[in-house]
Amino acid sequence: MPTVELTDKFVQSAKCLSGRKTDYFDTAVKGLVLRSSSGGQKTWYAVYGPPSKRQWLKLGTYPEIPLGSDKGARQRARDTRARVGDGGDPVADKKALAASQTVADLVENYIGRRTSNKRSSDEIARRLRKNVTDVIGDVKLAALHRRDITRCIDAVKDRGAHIEANRVFEDVRAMVRWAKGRGDLDDNLVEGMAKPTETIERDRVLSAEEIKIMWVALPDADMRESTRRIIRLCLITAQRVGEIVGMRRDELDLEQRLWTIPAARSKNKREHSIPLSKSAIAIIHEQIAAVAALDDRKDRAPTSFIFPGPGNRASVTAGSIPKAIKREEVIKRGIATILGVAPWTPHDLRRTAATHIEEAGISPFIIGHVLNHVSATKATITSRVYARYDYMREKREALAIWADRLNAIISDKPNVQPLPSTAS
Repeated sequence: MPTVELTDKFVQSAKCLSGRKTDYFDTAVKGLVLRSSSGGQKTWYAVYGPPSKRQWLKLGTYPEIPLGSDKGARQRARDTRARVGDGGDPVADKKALAASQTVADLVENYIGRRTSNKRSSDEIARRLRKNVTDVIGDVKLAALHRRDITRCIDAVKDRGAHIEANRVFEDVRAMVRWAKGRGDLDDNLVEGMAKPTETIERDRVLSAEEIKIMWVALPDADMRESTRRIIRLCLITAQRVGEIVGMRRDELDLEQRLWTIPAARSKNKREHSIPLSKSAIAIIHEQIAAVAALDDRKDRAPTSFIFPGPGNRASVTAGSIPKAIKREEVIKRGIATILGVAPWTPHDLRRTAATHIEEAGISPFIIGHVLNHVSATKATITSRVYARYDYMREKREALAIWADRLNAIISDKPNVQPLPSTAS
């Protein structure tokens, strides 16, 4: 049991010297221990009590819990010793809390403390509450076993929702890791568990003929008109459905035909400006007018959301769009179609737009900027820090060409020529 003055540098490089673990006792704060396992994991403990009844209180793992700071391992060890000095027993308190806390408590704690600032927070909360809380919510954390997690995943797979099963598994894995880092759980229960279903990366691209068939059938689809507009914008703008449904009035400059997605709403956390074609502007104007008319009929204050959900307090959810599309699926003689073509999703429309833009002769690099892919926009130090050109002119040209091409497709005039090669 080595005794050393723990420093950030030492903690970073600390290794297991022999056997399964090595405990390093801090000389600066009495009772603080860094345990380095043979597997490379580093865990903080606060140790107290006489040698014959020594208690080990897990404080969390490194680097999730740093050495210093007001919430770091040293301060936590000091707080523990203060509680012991006042007659408390932190280990017994933790066991009592674990015995009283349920999986439902963990889910709500995780949603409130960890996922609330994520773009997909509503979907994560929905998946965890529906597939975890409803199945094993009453299980005590102290009694939680990996077979309980398997039970949740199997219930989703048994519904035939294999993609949903993978997402629930990823949500649970993140939640368990977070709980272990905090000390709510002593073990990572999902470690070694395989993903429920192996998924194949989608490469679905709608042909020009499929685009025309789908577009013509869309007005008769059994869905809200706002959903139809979102679907059209997915194809016209080549943007993510989650970013389109969350569109707000203050993000739009309709005179300049520009939509700016703030960093907080962008998937890669970088502000993204999208030039809007006349077709996109027309759809947005239609939606704004429809929402304003509904607000007038219900005598309620205008909403800032372009695609508001019920009650105007938030936008419609991204998950509602693929569900609306899926409800249009028809299976005849064993062959599935959606609006007259092979099944597709909102993301397939984004991929379709990018593919057709490239076929028109636009550089993949410019398409990457249209799509706001980090690999194109911020892949190097130079592009992240020094090169600030936004490629607005090139993006506007690319989306204008795509709008013309799309108009030609849906109006049955497929004689649009690609851009001439710029190679010298």
